[in-house]
Amino acid sequence: MTRLIVSAEGSPLFGNFLMIVSVTSDTGVPTKGLKSDNFEVVQLASLNHAGANQRVVTKVTESPAGFYILELKPNAVQPTLPPGHYVFAVAAAANAGLGQTIASGDIPK
Repeated sequence: MTRLIVSAEGSPLFGNFLMIVSVTSDTGVPTKGLKSDNFEVVQLASLNHAGANQRVVTKVTESPAGFYILELKPNAVQPTLPPGHYVFAVAAAANAGLGQTIASGDIPK
């Protein structure tokens, strides 16, 4: 297995999040052409909640190379997230490479 360098940040979108993700090889080369099944996003914590909640990636847009916008399916239990701070685990897998990071984002009041 090779190591992928993954960095991510949550960006609020109508009571949900887009995940903005950068994926490169361990030498800094952009990892191109990833699709939704290459990513895993888990909501870990918020103001009044801690626990792993798998989020489904419904759409992936790449631009520029190695940078991805991940659209997340609204959470079935709470489709519109309330204002607050959220923490996510984000993992990427491609070409026998793996990488992961912690990302956060805020939904404003």
